[in-house]
Amino acid sequence: MEKNFTNTQFKWTFESISDNIPTIMLLTIVLTYGVNAYLTAIFLPINFWIAIIASTILQLGRFAVVFMDFLNPTKGRSPYPPKIALGATIIALIEVFFGLMEKYSGAEFITMFFFIGTIVCFGYLLEINFVNKGVEAYGLEEPKVIKRRKRRVAAKKVTEDAPKESKGYVTSFQTITL
Repeated sequence: MEKNFTNTQFKWTFESISDNIPTIMLLTIVLTYGVNAYLTAIFLPINFWIAIIASTILQLGRFAVVFMDFLNPTKGRSPYPPKIALGATIIALIEVFFGLMEKYSGAEFITMFFFIGTIVCFGYLLEINFVNKGVEAYGLEEPKVIKRRKRRVAAKKVTEDAPKESKGYVTSFQTITL
């Protein structure tokens, strides 16, 4: 679809942004995975380096599962990636909740939980929107056929001055009496 830009500089900027949005979104998703892994490692009660490796592997597994529809785009879409991403997000929020509970209390706890929770949830929303747009771009989602039942209408008496209908469409106003 051709846009009618009057300012060519704006056109170039807009096209540049449009071309780079998928890359920016994917990098942001990967960064939120990194933040999730780091925060999980901070709050785990084991050696930090073991925790960072374990939580990084967990986030890479999440990435692989969520983006698995793109490994073989000739098949249909799997219903599991959004559900797995939601489950991983809920688990990450629970981990952050209990991890923060040990280090903070009162207003500090609430502030930190909402701040970190927003990062976690924002990553989830980016992830799901990116996957949905990717599915749309690959053409993996089949259009849903909406079946509608025909409603039965009580018999109506049409007065003689009304014109006849043509193939189910009313061609002009009718006077209907019940």
